[in-house]
Amino acid sequence: MENLKPFHSHLEGLQSKTKNLTENGLALNALFAGEETRLKREGEASSLGAVYRAIVERSQRLREIEASASRGHSQANLVLFPVGLIMTAMVSKGKRLSAIADYLLRGPTDSQQPFGLVMVFIGSKGLPDDARVVSISQLARESNRSEPEIMNKLQDDGYLLFSEEAFSLLIDSLVSDIRQGKLHLPLSRDKLVEITGLNKQKLRVKIIEVE
Repeated sequence: MENLKPFHSHLEGLQSKTKNLTENGLALNALFAGEETRLKREGEASSLGAVYRAIVERSQRLREIEASASRGHSQANLVLFPVGLIMTAMVSKGKRLSAIADYLLRGPTDSQQPFGLVMVFIGSKGLPDDARVVSISQLARESNRSEPEIMNKLQDDGYLLFSEEAFSLLIDSLVSDIRQGKLHLPLSRDKLVEITGLNKQKLRVKIIEVE
């Protein structure tokens, strides 16, 4: 038996090392799993960041287009103002040109046409795949409607509307929650409604009738 003591000691040493290796292996597995989770969350956060940057870039382009359209509209009004006066004088002499004068005086260059309202809207697929930018003013001009009517119609069709500032705050909040593991992508429209609380009260834009 005395001859077996060194063997038993060696065996116990191997068992101890095996136990330590197993524990270290489990710790490494947990570490790798934690790092994998962290990288996944960072990837999703980066995805939302990319969406936000694309939205900002598109918003800027649309605002520039709106500014250009507004300048063109103003210049057209300046040109047509004296023409309108001339046509009014001509109409006073002969009513045959009344239809033309009416068109020039109340036509597509009406000073009440809206410009400059650009918003972010999110569709049913939510984030990150269904966020876009739209010129509310352009849609209003093209459909001969007011901006509030366009906004209410988009809401009725199921879209979530945000100003660029509100969208920025939303993205910041979502990124923070994703990094903490509270949320993960994709985020459907319904989930965003739940998060933002828009389901508690559907906001309607007041439509003011202009006589």
